[in-house]
Amino acid sequence: MEFDFTDDEFDELDVLEVQSHTVDNSKATYEESDVEKEWKSLELDLQCLDVLDLLIDKKRRWDSTEGDEETPLLEDYKKKTIASRRDYRDRVAPTALHIFAKSKRDFSRAPENLQTNLVGYLLECRGGTCDELGPHHRGKEDLFLLVAINYNNDDFIDCVERCLGDRFSDLLHVQDGEGKNLLHHLFTWDSTKAIRDKKALLVPRLSSKAKPQTIATADNIGNTPVHYAMDCRMCLDRSDEYFKAVKVMFEAGDVVIKKEQRPLFNERGESPVMFGRKIHQKFQRDYSARKMAKKEAQIYALRSKGLMNCENAATPPGPETTPLDSRPKQPMGPPPADMYVNPTSRDPGMVGIVKMPSLPLGRTTATSDGIVKEPMMKGPKAGTASIQPSISRSNTAGHASDRPQTPTGLQSSTPTDGRSRANMKRPRDIGTENTVNMSAFEAKLRGWSGLNEFITTHYIRTRSDMEARDLIFRGNISDLDKNLCFDAKGQKDAKSIVHLLSRMSAGGFNDTLAYVHLPTVSHSSNNTSSGRNASAAQRGSLTENPSPGRTELVKVFDKLHELKVKKILRLHVEDRHPPSHTDASIEIALQGRESFLKDGGTVGREPIAVETWDWRKPDLSTEVIAFAAPTVENVHLYWSGNQAVLRAWDCDEGIPRLYVTTERRLKRVTVHAAPGLEIRDRMLAMLNRFKQEVQRKTGGGVTVKTVIRMEGLMANIDTVEDASGPVSDEAAEKQHVWVDTMDIFRRALSLLPGLKGSKAPRVKLALIDDGINLGNLDDYNGSVTSSGVSYFPGGPWHCSSTGHGTILANMIVRVNPWVELHVVRVQDGPSRNGGRNIFAGSAAKAIRYAIDKKVDIISMSWTIKNSMTGGHASPMGNDSRNGSFSDRPSMEQRDIQALGDAIDDAAKAGILMFCSASDDIQAGAMDTLPYQKQPGYIFRIGAATYLGQRDGHTEDVKRIDYFFPGNQVAEAKNHRSSEPVKYHDGSSVGTALAAGLASLLMYCSRIIEHRLAEQKGQEGSRMASTCLGLADALRLQKNMKQALDNIKSSQWTDAKYLPVWAIFKPKADDMEKAKDEDKWMILEKLVVQLGVGIN
Repeated sequence: MEFDFTDDEFDELDVLEVQSHTVDNSKATYEESDVEKEWKSLELDLQCLDVLDLLIDKKRRWDSTEGDEETPLLEDYKKKTIASRRDYRDRVAPTALHIFAKSKRDFSRAPENLQTNLVGYLLECRGGTCDELGPHHRGKEDLFLLVAINYNNDDFIDCVERCLGDRFSDLLHVQDGEGKNLLHHLFTWDSTKAIRDKKALLVPRLSSKAKPQTIATADNIGNTPVHYAMDCRMCLDRSDEYFKAVKVMFEAGDVVIKKEQRPLFNERGESPVMFGRKIHQKFQRDYSARKMAKKEAQIYALRSKGLMNCENAATPPGPETTPLDSRPKQPMGPPPADMYVNPTSRDPGMVGIVKMPSLPLGRTTATSDGIVKEPMMKGPKAGTASIQPSISRSNTAGHASDRPQTPTGLQSSTPTDGRSRANMKRPRDIGTENTVNMSAFEAKLRGWSGLNEFITTHYIRTRSDMEARDLIFRGNISDLDKNLCFDAKGQKDAKSIVHLLSRMSAGGFNDTLAYVHLPTVSHSSNNTSSGRNASAAQRGSLTENPSPGRTELVKVFDKLHELKVKKILRLHVEDRHPPSHTDASIEIALQGRESFLKDGGTVGREPIAVETWDWRKPDLSTEVIAFAAPTVENVHLYWSGNQAVLRAWDCDEGIPRLYVTTERRLKRVTVHAAPGLEIRDRMLAMLNRFKQEVQRKTGGGVTVKTVIRMEGLMANIDTVEDASGPVSDEAAEKQHVWVDTMDIFRRALSLLPGLKGSKAPRVKLALIDDGINLGNLDDYNGSVTSSGVSYFPGGPWHCSSTGHGTILANMIVRVNPWVELHVVRVQDGPSRNGGRNIFAGSAAKAIRYAIDKKVDIISMSWTIKNSMTGGHASPMGNDSRNGSFSDRPSMEQRDIQALGDAIDDAAKAGILMFCSASDDIQAGAMDTLPYQKQPGYIFRIGAATYLGQRDGHTEDVKRIDYFFPGNQVAEAKNHRSSEPVKYHDGSSVGTALAAGLASLLMYCSRIIEHRLAEQKGQEGSRMASTCLGLADALRLQKNMKQALDNIKSSQWTDAKYLPVWAIFKPKADDMEKAKDEDKWMILEKLVVQLGVGIN
């Protein structure tokens, strides 16, 4: 998209059409006088000014109700003429309304009643608001309100609004020839600064009067007013009132867009966020280029004056010889990497989000709230201390602190002036007004950045995961993998959660997450046992709490900060199991430091903001929330039934103080209440008083909702269901030789010298299923890389609704752990017969995503019956899931059609596809998708027993391409786990193994080809010539089939069950015995063997 930013830039406007009110001359009963003929021969603008002058000078009256009776009435022909005449030689002023709109000085001379009579008459003649007129005038005139804005005619705008009253919003909805209404034009770039400023002043007034439908209207190229509002040039130096109005306008219009499912993308496929981002990038490049040109011109001028020679031309002159404006400007771009504090090396001189100058030890800084003392460093140098010294260290009896310690081992620095610590200014707020180091470009566009963040956050908050990705990242394939949420369900400890985050970092994290869900984590206290076993005398001398609370989740939030997460819209932390996290750890987790700074402590990292707070710690202090989440809008509190806690929450220093601290952002408090020792009636009475007190002290600004839990706070804590397959001890003796062989080959391949550092591209494989539990995905010593997206609004890609996708992913990486796994979660649900239904519309989007990511292979272990009456799903424990639908037939038809089209496009893109057969023997191969759309292209996989026999439940054997293990297939043994090995059934398992094998063949050819390219002089050998180009050739379906058919043995007669033990087992044995370089030669021979017959 190209933009022209020259000074003469002016968007061309077209008009709304106008109904002509002509005089019916055929019925005239008189002849026009010479005076009338002469007057009608005048130009329209002169006629309008003549009428205006006659009325202002009181030479004529508008009607009989006004003025002196002796003053003649304005001639009727003059009224009708100016109301009906059009002159399209001037598109700015083709009608009387346009002429009055541009004639600011003349129109302003008229009294208000005269303005109202004149404009009201013209509006009525045009049909009230001009929205009922035909198309023959479209594109010939500007919107007359826009003309008034361009000519700064406020009186005319006020007059139109008076005349129309409630119908004024209808006028704002009128579109011109380009499909733009007035709101479009308010935000459209104009090269004249005065006009831009005038438009900006009118935005709060006019946008508030516009209908939501007007805001949601797209012009002829698909842009809504919000698209143009995201033009960063229109945001330069605008007021807070302007941005507030734009945000309110955006939210109102988005309600209509969601409700009516209007498209948010213009003809170039840009959402408002993407539209604004492209202009911003272009503007930034042009700004940098102008700065560089100016700098070069200054250098040239100095050199021409002899003040600079060629040797020092690259270095700008010093301040002692050059004027100030010739000095080099701050480089543009992102802030320096050290602007934010590394969580492992915190510098007390670096506070909040900007780099702060370090003060001398013991020096104080004055603020409006009092005196805040700069932390004094004691002991180890800053940066060498542990991340959380106040938590990990505690005083021993021999080194007791002079001051009494808090239960967490932190010294309290309570303010001595009686102020609440939640009300104290945070270190990042102190002095930042004068120390922020920001370029002029960034400063001018600070408002645009805030608006962009607001709209981006709104999309994350109100859209499904994939819809939000599309609106924010469409067109940027690398960002489509960014995680917009994090769910750690199923993780038992903080270490595993951190590990899960590390594995998800391959796709990256957006700086704003829709939600973060953290379960209860395991806890161990080093001090607990010693405290309990101490004698009475020893316990009396203990200086530390023997049973402190949890601190484990601090590491998790440090990891989130490391992954650049800055804001969490909904934070859910399960912390009801005793002991809960300490107040200090909660503060440190979100703010990077605690409110009671200890002498010798360090200032923390940049905070993580929270919008909805649901940290489920019973009786949590609101002071902790105020410090940890100073911008919170919704708070969940868990009350144990203790009246003292409830009174503390509703007192002046409780929720009312939190309301003030959040600058009145706090809107709702939800209390999850347990009765404790009290009866129900007393509990309800206390809650009712609490609600009244909070609403009274906040002036109704905070809404209180109560959730009664008579069974106690500990009831109904979320538990993780075990979605694994059945365990069979009898099957332990019936191991699949096929699977065992591939395990042996995988281990042999991993011993190849230099494989770990190989730069050969991995095979991209998309697994389309119900997501995976990422923490349960085998990573084979870090070999596996995975990322994903979710087209299921009910959960992220790294959580599986049934565990089915996790099983399949583990089967794939078991065969080829060097695959680049793209997990695509689709929408599913339970079927009537106990199986699962896959939604066709969601599956279609998933395949489209795989096409956009340019994957090599798609694995689909499900089937959807192509029938309007719905599909049939086999039980989940048996295999693949067939989709059925209960929505309107038209929606079903569209989704089925979309899925079929996506399958066809994937085939055109050359993506290999593997799908499973249905385990329902009554089903037909040509009755189900995806196979039905590409029966000669998609590999259809059936299940086989441990002996290689075809499973009797597999239908339509003639249309099965291959049979793979799918009956009692054992999981890979995890030697670190004490859990028994589990076994899984179904052709879905076989499909995953088949996709894994195909990816392995491609990967082996790629690493051999890459190695040959690095070794000069060996390209001419016979084996080398066979290997070169094989990797690309295997992307063709016919070539992959040939490579799979090459896995054969004279002692095995079933060509559809591949005897891998005859090919891969001998090569694995040879590789384990061979020396380093010989291992590569053995693999090269294997690749050549598999490539026989491939041209």
